[in-house]
Amino acid sequence: MLMRDCARENTKEMKALFDFFRASGDDERIRQLKELNLFKELTARELREVNELLHERSYQKDEVIFDEGDTGLGLFIVVSGRVKVFSSHEALQRLSPEYGGGDFFGELALFDEAQRTARAVAVEPTQMLALFRRELFSLVEQDRRIAVKILFEVARTVCGRARNLVLGEEQSVPIL
Repeated sequence: MLMRDCARENTKEMKALFDFFRASGDDERIRQLKELNLFKELTARELREVNELLHERSYQKDEVIFDEGDTGLGLFIVVSGRVKVFSSHEALQRLSPEYGGGDFFGELALFDEAQRTARAVAVEPTQMLALFRRELFSLVEQDRRIAVKILFEVARTVCGRARNLVLGEEQSVPIL
């Protein structure tokens, strides 16, 4: 009986050790999310909740992320690497925007299922996170405060991009 008790204690200690490492890795992930513009207003607790909804994606150089005409399902956040956008629409052709770490694009797909207006291609190996409409709606039901913070940042960014586009500023990044 004593050996079983010792084995249980050893198992508990091992689990605690792994939980410590998992928490440490989790803390690093939360710090990374906090650095992204879309999530800068969220607390650590809120980031942990959002982290459960995000989908990680990796793309190789020249890999298509989405194509013009595809149905939009959600937005993409560049964690590392670069993405270039190409379009058959004249206004977007002149801009030919590029997104880097911390930027997000494809945000209009959070609000409707319209077709994409451009093609997004990884210019180099790229790590991204995706937030799909389905998960955002789930978040609205679960914790509206978090959803409002994210949606406010999306709206702020869209307004800035639209303003830059109207003013014809060089750094204008289109709304996709």
